[in-house]
Amino acid sequence: MVNYKRFWISTLTGAVLGVICIIGVGQRTPGTYLENIVYLLGIWGMRVILGMLIGLAEGITIIKGEQWQKWLNASIRGTIFGLITSAAVLLMDYQLSFMTFGAGIVYGLIIDIVATWLGKKGKNKENID
Repeated sequence: MVNYKRFWISTLTGAVLGVICIIGVGQRTPGTYLENIVYLLGIWGMRVILGMLIGLAEGITIIKGEQWQKWLNASIRGTIFGLITSAAVLLMDYQLSFMTFGAGIVYGLIIDIVATWLGKKGKNKENID
């Protein structure tokens, strides 16, 4: 069952954090933004993909039964997805930027917490089984 509200919130959060990432990476990368546009758009695209993955991962439960398990699951799930997508970015990065790698892990955590907080299902919302 897809929660479209959560999906769009996490995708947009990933896109916004991707812009922040472009600004940070662009300052550390030699050359201008225009000279590195393909690389920077690749970084941004991976942050959008991270948001999309997290948006679809609402049903993944890692820890069950605790009162605060929703937030703990969001934290662990976001960190894991951030780690996976950041590893892909690190492997394609010609500079081996570990700062970008670490930021992606933190971005995954932020995206999942924001999506869990704002992406609550409404009673009359469209959801597909």
